[in-house]
Amino acid sequence: MYMRTITLMAAPSQLPRTLRSDATEALAVDLGWCARMAARRITGEMDKGLAAAGLTSAQFDLLCLIASAPDDTLGGLAERAGLNQSTMSRNVDMLVSAGLVEVAMVEDDRRRRAVWLTETGARRLAAALPVWRAAHQALAAKLGSVISRNFVDASVVLDAAEAAGRR
Repeated sequence: MYMRTITLMAAPSQLPRTLRSDATEALAVDLGWCARMAARRITGEMDKGLAAAGLTSAQFDLLCLIASAPDDTLGGLAERAGLNQSTMSRNVDMLVSAGLVEVAMVEDDRRRRAVWLTETGARRLAAALPVWRAAHQALAAKLGSVISRNFVDASVVLDAAEAAGRR
């Protein structure tokens, strides 16, 4: 004799909730998780594009931060990047080792260190900018203009909120 098994599916609202289902649901909408996952993927795409210039996206971003800095101190750079000074110092030290930046004590305050691009660093950044533009355009096309704009807008809004909180 042959028996047939029939599985009845319950409506989603009738399914028992489990830790696994709750955690899965949380990850699907968690802004921090989604932002980190997107950042990893975006960084990976930009790293691939910038490899032709011999830089990672983190190195490129730090060179841009230094080149555009209104405050060239290590502390000022760390604040603009949202990093603590020891993390910024480690990142800058890697660029110093590569001969792309120099660091020196500030004359009037020996506790502060100024950071600037070397001639090699400036040339490397100038050569990397067209490579970055191409990689950035390719990524923006992949993401679409609305999503790309939303990333920029989110950063601006969060920066403004953080600045308002410091006042």
